[in-house]
Amino acid sequence: MTKHLGQELFIQVEDPETPASYIDFCGITSTDFQMGPELIDRVVPECDGDRTKPAAVTKRAGNINLNFSGSGIAEMNTRTKAIFDAARLGTTLNFKVVVPAYGDFTGPAYVSVNFTGSTNEDLAISTEFGWESVPVFAAAA
Repeated sequence: MTKHLGQELFIQVEDPETPASYIDFCGITSTDFQMGPELIDRVVPECDGDRTKPAAVTKRAGNINLNFSGSGIAEMNTRTKAIFDAARLGTTLNFKVVVPAYGDFTGPAYVSVNFTGSTNEDLAISTEFGWESVPVFAAAA
């Protein structure tokens, strides 16, 4: 079994100066990527016995969620300005999420940004992303 550090799961944004080239989202120190189906309850009533018994509940797969987010220190530079502008204007940018030893997810996504700060501490940022369409998946080599 191969183990990986959390820093190997990372978010990149398309370089505004070099299309189709991706660069790290500066300042992000913590990332989260959730992958899997929405679980839908299936209620199965008792049909062959005591109908007063509670119905059995099983699950089935619903929509597939591929959610990602990140947080860290707010770095103010050309790259992050494009991300902040996309959040302010409600437009998409091309992002890549790299999952170690599994693969990359790439495509246009919306981003929301939350800035927080306390006196004498660095300005913190947290971001949430939502794919505009199903991202392209490229398996790791």
